[in-house]
Amino acid sequence: MHWFSLGDVFYFDVGFDDIPEESKRRPAIIMIQEGEDLFILVSTTSVPPNDPPKYFDQFKIPIFNWRRSGFLKPSWGLGFKLIHVTKQELMGSVKKEDILGKMHVMDFDILSCLIALFCLNRC
Repeated sequence: MHWFSLGDVFYFDVGFDDIPEESKRRPAIIMIQEGEDLFILVSTTSVPPNDPPKYFDQFKIPIFNWRRSGFLKPSWGLGFKLIHVTKQELMGSVKKEDILGKMHVMDFDILSCLIALFCLNRC
């Protein structure tokens, strides 16, 4: 059994906003833990920002130490895509082979700060 903690990186089924019944298995990161049972994840992508940038590119946060964090290729945190899940949901869907690693502390701090800024600007 895996005990989840901040910065853990693992594959997770992330639903599409426009097609709720469909999802894609992609790396996700535990960014916030609220109490014992609620976690907030950020999903990731290996698709770099467009040039010239499109609207959602402003929310792609680079993961500089992607190899050290367990990613297989350069990746970006999707700061607009926060996922609320319970500990029970994580335990039921994340298997040992889904676990990629742990975020490098610098990247975790950058993600945390920028996601907080995005959230403040939306309010």
